[in-house]
Amino acid sequence: MVEARTYAESEGTFRGEKKCDSKCRACGKSEVTYYVWESSCGGYEDYKFTCHACGHTWWVDGIDS
Repeated sequence: MVEARTYAESEGTFRGEKKCDSKCRACGKSEVTYYVWESSCGGYEDYKFTCHACGHTWWVDGIDS
């Protein structure tokens, strides 16, 4: 069984940046992109969102969490 814990960004890899239709959670603008992050062990896939208007970033856990 895989132990639930917080992984560092360096414990995985990011796949190409993609444009997102969502609005920023901080400023409400639509200048948001995201990366898919996969853990090195292959057990987790999460999403890192970035607003290019205000610089705010946030994570969304993948279905595997």
